[in-house]
Amino acid sequence: MSEAEYNALSEEIARSIEVVHGHVIKCESPAPGHNRIARRLATQLEDARPPTGPCLSVETDIDVVLWRVPKFTFRRPDVVIYKCLDEPRQKPHASQTLAVVEVSSPATAREDLTDKRSQYAAAGIPLYLMVLLDEKLEITEVWEFHLDAVAMEYRQHRIHRTVLELELPIMVSIPLAALTAP
Repeated sequence: MSEAEYNALSEEIARSIEVVHGHVIKCESPAPGHNRIARRLATQLEDARPPTGPCLSVETDIDVVLWRVPKFTFRRPDVVIYKCLDEPRQKPHASQTLAVVEVSSPATAREDLTDKRSQYAAAGIPLYLMVLLDEKLEITEVWEFHLDAVAMEYRQHRIHRTVLELELPIMVSIPLAALTAP
C-alpha cells in the first residue's frame, strides 16, 4: 500500500491498520486497561513538559511516519512525544519524534521488542519505552532504550520497576502504580 492509497482510506479503516514496508498490518483493539495506562502516562508526560524551552506535543494513538522510501512505513505507538508542528492536522515524522512508548501485553511483547524496536531505531527516534504488562494488565517493568546513533540500534539504558524516572525529553518521575490504579 502506498501513502496515497492509505490517505484515501476511510477513517474507520485507516484507524485499524499500520503499514510496514508497504504491507498492511491489521491492529487489534487494545483492552481498556491497556488504553488507560497509555492515556495516564501521556497525561503525566504532558503535565511535566517544561514551561520554557522547545514546544513538545504528547499524543496517544497517532501515526508516526518512519520512512517513505523504499516503501511507505508508519507505526502508531501508544504514546508519542514529538516537536510541535505548525499544521494542526499534520502527523509527526520520525525526524520530529523524540520518544515512542509501546504498552506491551504478553501477546504483543515479541513484536514490540523485535520488529517495532528495530524499526523505531532505524528511523532514528532517540528514546523507546516499553511498558511490560502481565496477563492481569499490571505493569511488571518499563524498559528504557536509548538510540546508539552510530549503530542505529537501541541500547537498554534502564529498567524501571516501581517508578518511571526520565530526564529526556521530559524530566518526570511517575509511580507505576499511578498508571494502573482503578
